[in-house]
Amino acid sequence: MEQQAAATQEKTQNQTQASSAQQPQAQAQKPKTVLSEIKLQILLLEKAVSSKDIKAIQKVSIFVKKFRNTVKSHHLAKLYTAFFPNVAAQQGNDFDANFNEDLGLSAQVISKLNKIIEVNVFIQCLYLIWLFQQKQAEAYEQLNVIGKQLLQQVQQNNKRYLDTLLGVIYEYLSKSHEKLGKLDQIRDVLFEGYRNACQNRDENGQAILINLILRNFIHYNQYEQSYNFLKKTEFPEHAFGNQQARFLYYTGLIHAIRGEYQEAYKNLTQASHKAPDNTALGFKVQAIKVIALVELLLGNVPNRDTFTSPEYQQALYPYYRIVSTVIKGNLGEFQQEVARSENILRRDKLFNLIQRLPQIVIKAGLRRINLSYSRISLNDIHEKLNLPRQCNAEQVVAKAIRDGTLAAVIDHENQIVITKETNDLYGTKAPQEAYGERINNCLGLYNQAVKALQYQNPEYDYGEKQADDELTTDELLSLAELDY
Repeated sequence: MEQQAAATQEKTQNQTQASSAQQPQAQAQKPKTVLSEIKLQILLLEKAVSSKDIKAIQKVSIFVKKFRNTVKSHHLAKLYTAFFPNVAAQQGNDFDANFNEDLGLSAQVISKLNKIIEVNVFIQCLYLIWLFQQKQAEAYEQLNVIGKQLLQQVQQNNKRYLDTLLGVIYEYLSKSHEKLGKLDQIRDVLFEGYRNACQNRDENGQAILINLILRNFIHYNQYEQSYNFLKKTEFPEHAFGNQQARFLYYTGLIHAIRGEYQEAYKNLTQASHKAPDNTALGFKVQAIKVIALVELLLGNVPNRDTFTSPEYQQALYPYYRIVSTVIKGNLGEFQQEVARSENILRRDKLFNLIQRLPQIVIKAGLRRINLSYSRISLNDIHEKLNLPRQCNAEQVVAKAIRDGTLAAVIDHENQIVITKETNDLYGTKAPQEAYGERINNCLGLYNQAVKALQYQNPEYDYGEKQADDELTTDELLSLAELDY
């Protein structure tokens, strides 16, 4: 027994030493430059195509968008010189004439990679992304021309491995048209792409194109058309998380404009939960803005902590002031705040929802009066709510009593309002219903998380797969040369 224990301990020590020796080597071989990272992704794409690994192809194709802030025109010049010697890449303001890093691919490997359409499309997608990042009208126009040519090239090849890269092309074509104010001109192209994605059963492509079409409708405030399109489509259940978050946001916004606030609140909160924690700050801010307005329209008070968190505070400050005036119940202050922030509200396309809030402001003011006074004159109510002169306070109070907002009776003779004692909230079913709703939300979130998990296939050798995934750049190069 002692000999077995000693042998086991010695074996464990040897394994630990071997893994510790391999760790710095792996760290040293990790790509350190943008060009070496692009080269690695190209080699991984070639390996995935040759082994017909669809998930690996999708992973590399999605990774192309991560170069949007790092790829420069001198990187593209190196790639185009190697892969497309007859085509010159545009030199932008970020071009470094002293850049002399070698791509590190032999002529044989480049010749082999050039025959793979996925590699060619990957490099051209990098060029499209770089053009969009230039933020110039000429670059957007050039992106539209090259993007449509690339779209036609991909559709003619009709290979399912290109579906993820095809989604990237559609996305940047739509973005460039939006920047140029020509978003309606790309709508037919998006519908055609959606039909093709449905025929090819490309779930990721369907998800991207549904979101782009909804964004196209919403951009022109065509909410009725977007709702009709929404009813006739079915969003793919297994789409990527970021596309699911966008779809839920657009769906929630459409429901909010239609006055379906409960459904809108449900979709918008799901969208904010599905958004990534460390990125997509702009998306989260926009979702929080709509959620806050929908909560007010439901008669609830948004959480104050949301507006005071450091990452959101500056962007949400105009909405924080509007929410504060709604809670106070002062209609005059509310209208002044809306007038001050009108440009921001119109830019966010939320002015339509803001215009529905005056009735909520009046109800909030009447609730405060109900809690503070046992009896109060109609003239005082008119003054405290800061109602317009033409507005009849008696009519406003009567409507609030009928709707159940105010527990009171009107003494028409003396022009006073006599409030009733309010019932204890905890003696009603409201807390039970609130807790039930929270429990349902938690269970729904758990079910969505379980559905999104990817389970291992017991018949597949994952040890061998992991060993393949850990190949270094040099090993990938040697494999590419051997295959050639």
